Amino acid sequence: MMHLCTKVVPSRGGRRFRGFTLIEVLVAMTILAVGVSALVSASGASAYRSGKLREREVGRWVAANHLNTLQAMPTWPELGTKNIEVDMARQTWFVRTRTKKEELGLRRMDIEVRLDPDKESYIYSVTGFAGDPKHRF
Repeated sequence: MMHLCTKVVPSRGGRRFRGFTLIEVLVAMTILAVGVSALVSASGASAYRSGKLREREVGRWVAANHLNTLQAMPTWPELGTKNIEVDMARQTWFVRTRTKKEELGLRRMDIEVRLDPDKESYIYSVTGFAGDPKHRF
């Protein structure tokens, strides 16, 4: 039998005992416990970041879809703030659009996407412009 780390301790009767001391076992267990707890912590943080990244990506899709819809309309987007709900990826998303009149015959649309309508912080935002629908080709 092969041992990676053994200690030979002479005894009184001339016999020798082989094995690990209690301190060596405790140190090894401590090192293992620290390593395992670091792995568990890292995997938990990774799962959390993965969820947030998915949330942000779907929020980007919702914002881009809404902006493209407003830009493709045959009429001007209404001025002011408008809130709507959109269902995507098995979730309800709350979209706030602020439309302002700009120079050169443009309308600016600031779109913010949230999962909670009462929160002021948003998951994703995008800004776009729409031209006068009368001048489209």
